[in-house]
Amino acid sequence: MASNYTAGFGIGQDSVINLDHGDPTMFEPFWKEVGDNATVKISGWEKMSYTSCDDGICWFLEPEFGNEVMRLHRIVNNAATDGRYIIVGVGSTQMIHATLHALASIEVRHPVNVVSAAPYYSMYPGIVDLMKSGLYHWAGDAAAFRGQDNFIELVCSPNNPDGTIRHAILGKEVGKRVHDMAYYWPQYTPMRGPADQDIMLFTLSKATGHAGTRIGLGRSAPNTFWHHCI
Repeated sequence: MASNYTAGFGIGQDSVINLDHGDPTMFEPFWKEVGDNATVKISGWEKMSYTSCDDGICWFLEPEFGNEVMRLHRIVNNAATDGRYIIVGVGSTQMIHATLHALASIEVRHPVNVVSAAPYYSMYPGIVDLMKSGLYHWAGDAAAFRGQDNFIELVCSPNNPDGTIRHAILGKEVGKRVHDMAYYWPQYTPMRGPADQDIMLFTLSKATGHAGTRIGLGRSAPNTFWHHCI
């Protein structure tokens, strides 16, 4: 029987919930209510150059957009912003590919093992092996990994699919860690202060629901590896 909560969203007894693929259309009523206050105007003479930012590490990042991202993180208090690099990609998938490529390319031994503690995001194996890269490959559950130092651990927190707060489980003195913070926003979990990991990934699809924009965001501490991503 439909609860009052689900009934309020027009979900009936015979509705089917797709647990395999999420689509953030639940944000649509909010943005319709906001109306023209959220309209973004792009004039015909804008965005003519390949280069948007001459003095930043990410030369195709629109400075105004980058500033707004930083401002949003400061308001929400979910990510450290001072002295951090920020780059953009075509959704979080491209950001994961770019990050793995950058981290693996500076390793001596290949392929680098990519792992994540189970239960992990169901798309991780496919994303990691999609490019059939000789630099890295999917190696499964981090808890079952028996290697020593040749690994990259994907840490999703809050975790997809169970929403738990995650930390790296492999030794911090070896290997590399990528923190997937897609769901670290107050609409999904209580804020616990600004995350301050060396490598953090976010996505606009979870922050605001605008999945169709295909905007993924990466932020990093200075002097790490972002120039390998560009």
